[in-house]
Amino acid sequence: MGTEREHQEQQIVRRLVRDQWVRWHGTPRVTVLAGGAYAKRLWSSWLEVSGLAGALLDDGDVDALVRGAIARAVAAPREPIAITASPQALQAWRRGRTDRSAAMFDEGLLEIAEPPLESVPQTAHTFDARSAAEAALFDALEATPATSGRFRLNESLSIRFGSRAAEVDLLSRGDRIAIEVDGFHHFTDPDGYRRDRRKDVLLQTQGLLVIRVLAEDVLRDPREAVNFVCQALAYRLEEGAR
Repeated sequence: MGTEREHQEQQIVRRLVRDQWVRWHGTPRVTVLAGGAYAKRLWSSWLEVSGLAGALLDDGDVDALVRGAIARAVAAPREPIAITASPQALQAWRRGRTDRSAAMFDEGLLEIAEPPLESVPQTAHTFDARSAAEAALFDALEATPATSGRFRLNESLSIRFGSRAAEVDLLSRGDRIAIEVDGFHHFTDPDGYRRDRRKDVLLQTQGLLVIRVLAEDVLRDPREAVNFVCQALAYRLEEGAR
């Protein structure tokens, strides 16, 4: 993901994953999107690839939007809920406030710059869900004491797979653990499925323990994937102590 727009989308999705993780712990959270049509599209895309049912409130003045969203978040902490308005309108509402609504506003504020129209693809998904899931899982592993500092993103190995060096989505060289994040297309394309199995065998011949997780699962809630990794790490550490 080389362009500035793609980098912005990846950072936004990583933030949304972290916010959703907070929600799953039962803490009310409202995402405040400071932006226009592009911000709305990103929110819709995020819900779609995550398989989540959420709500976007954008009809009414900012005060009504904030109060309505907070009430909804308190009643159902796990529901993804967002409001959107122009940066100017949000700044005007926030100015001088020191109440709880202002604190929740600050926690959820996400400024999204509107890109040039020609740079925004006209597809349902404006970002690569698999890449976003890789980044989100990396963040979750970094936030977990047992796995922090152990994994690196998109690492290449000194062996070839096909016409190029084999690359692993997340790799811990010292622990010999490879994590592959699969999008749904991995299971709908027979050739792709066979290729993944060949890659698994290649990685295993290099002494790597291979973990495969679904991108959709990671984007919905990365905790289960982190638990898998922790189990694998515990096995490796026990193995090394023998």
